[in-house]
Amino acid sequence: MSFLLGKIPRFSPSFSFREATTAARYLARSGPEGEVVHTFEREFAAFIGAQHAVMVPSARYGFWLLLEGWGIDKDDEVIIPALTYFAIPSMAKLRRCKPVFADVGRTTHVLDPAAFEAAITERTKAVVPTHLFGTPCDMDAIRSIAQKHGVKVIEDCAQSTGARYKGARVGSLGDAAYYTFGLTKNITTLSGAMITTDDAELAQAIRTKVEAGQFVDKSGPAKEAVVGLAMYLATHPSIYPFTTHQAIVLGNLLGKDPIHERFGEPERQYVELPSYYEDSRPRAAQAAVGRVQLERIEELNGNRARNGRYLDENLANVPGLTVPSYPAGAEPIYMSFVVHHADRQGLMRELRARGVDTTVGYMSNNADAHGIFGLDYAKVPHAEEAARDLLHIPVHPNLTQADLDHICEAVRQACLALE
Repeated sequence: MSFLLGKIPRFSPSFSFREATTAARYLARSGPEGEVVHTFEREFAAFIGAQHAVMVPSARYGFWLLLEGWGIDKDDEVIIPALTYFAIPSMAKLRRCKPVFADVGRTTHVLDPAAFEAAITERTKAVVPTHLFGTPCDMDAIRSIAQKHGVKVIEDCAQSTGARYKGARVGSLGDAAYYTFGLTKNITTLSGAMITTDDAELAQAIRTKVEAGQFVDKSGPAKEAVVGLAMYLATHPSIYPFTTHQAIVLGNLLGKDPIHERFGEPERQYVELPSYYEDSRPRAAQAAVGRVQLERIEELNGNRARNGRYLDENLANVPGLTVPSYPAGAEPIYMSFVVHHADRQGLMRELRARGVDTTVGYMSNNADAHGIFGLDYAKVPHAEEAARDLLHIPVHPNLTQADLDHICEAVRQACLALE
């Protein structure tokens, strides 16, 4: 079913009635919790191609646990793409490490291997290749550089679960990886996250620490399930044009972005590790939902990839627009489809006037001297440009061919109107 009247949401969740029913069934039951979690961990590890997987409360805490497990702390340097989510460098700083920001490819938006190597010093202990927007990094080059300098490779797979690089899934290509399973991701467990690694000692240390906590209160996953179901209904093609779209239009008129405000998070530096992370462990209901999602992920990712390739081809020559590119060997899942335009606000306005919702997203240039880290970092011109110019075009798996054609025509018309 196409989105009626050409009113197309910026995203549509993978969550559905099947996941909601699964969550309700497991939240209502009593009995052991850990067995289902361990089953999900084994299935996820097999899907990724890693030896071990450990479910954790959040991706940022998973990153913290990886740094802790390898003893990376005071005065050690961790190289991170400048274009990323603030929480990762914030966690590095909380461990008293120094986040060192390296530039990204101008249109790949992922870590530039040459910039990574140029940022290495004798204090560098780890690098975080972030497979941003579902695009795998150039992992051959990054691994070669890391091995030469004795640097740990921690893959950030928060937006790329299931993507491949030269046939191997991301998360199996470095020393370890972390994922996040929020409601807006391509796989959800009603919040929660995962770590994968081939390091058995590291995996066991992290599992021991996580399982020392208490199972999260049932009200948390229950609330996420309700929100997930509401999102599913609110973005359904037969409902969205008449309800949610109208609310977004009203919010825009008031100078607000209701969706961004609901799911966004203010940038900040952590002063302490939230006790929730250390005190919590995932529940069976979350793992059970994850298992259902894992059954669907190839289909969902396949739909995203089909849509993304169509946008690649049909938006390539639109005046004033720059479409993404991908490292050789990368098989992206198109978690997001991002374009560059010099008048981003104008393009957003024109697209919304044509029924296509969009967003600037929540990635920033963390090397900005005026940002929350406030340090004099190396120049990162591509990250600066991306933070200024990027706009997200709908690419979610529920789009039909008619929707894609409408999006492409809307983008063409919008760009021509801005010339």
